[in-house]
Amino acid sequence: MRDLNIDFMDLYKSVDKFIRDAYGSAEGVSEYIRQMEQNDYKGRRYVSTWGADYDMLKHLRWIRNQLSHEVGYDSDICEESDYDWLDTFRCRLYSANDPMAIMNKAEEAERQRRLAEQRRQQAQMRQQQKPAASYIYTPQQQYQLPKRKTLWQRIRDFFTGE
Repeated sequence: MRDLNIDFMDLYKSVDKFIRDAYGSAEGVSEYIRQMEQNDYKGRRYVSTWGADYDMLKHLRWIRNQLSHEVGYDSDICEESDYDWLDTFRCRLYSANDPMAIMNKAEEAERQRRLAEQRRQQAQMRQQQKPAASYIYTPQQQYQLPKRKTLWQRIRDFFTGE
């Protein structure tokens, strides 16, 4: 048991350090748990394993606290499955496949989808607002307005009868 507890603590420290560096926090796993609590609604919406991951992280943090402050390394508090789950979680963290990363990616994808939909709707509205042209002129068929005569030309035409 002692070797498993020591290995577990080493692995936990590794995960904790990675999270501290990634989140710029002094608390590591506790910060990750806090982030999961703050984003619970969104996380459950985007990540199917959100609840199980949250519960397991809390359990592993409890084991770590027990080993550090209460029972010591000679207890049988840590199980092989705890170590295996933490090792898998560490791999998920390193590959950005952990719950928070999945949630952030899904949120970004939804944000991009909404933005594309807004752009499509705006383009459609602009298209509908354009007046329908009854006749489209080609460059060779430009419509030319008759030239306006000046006042002197009109007076001249009046007296000459044109």
